[in-house]
Amino acid sequence: MSARPPLPPEHPADESALDPSVERVAVEEHPLTQSAYVCGEVTYRTGDGPLMTIRQGPVHVEVNEHDVTLGWEDEDARLSTVMPRTEYARFIGLGAIKPVVAHKP
Repeated sequence: MSARPPLPPEHPADESALDPSVERVAVEEHPLTQSAYVCGEVTYRTGDGPLMTIRQGPVHVEVNEHDVTLGWEDEDARLSTVMPRTEYARFIGLGAIKPVVAHKP
């Protein structure tokens, strides 16, 4: 298993506001939602266009059966993209996306 670099000092996971006593379960009409932090190079493609980069910072994540939707704000614009779950898992494995996970004592 590869070692991941430590979280930056101001990473939102350090002060997660999620309630650790609540179990999160996805149901068909409501996908599993969570927060994550982009801290590396994460790219996506709009249609047949060029690769675009998601800026570093917080993102909203909705995990569906086959894909993952990422949403973020860039200045005054709200942006989103859909990627296969395997691609999302690859970015997590690279350490480019860090899910914000509630700490359970």
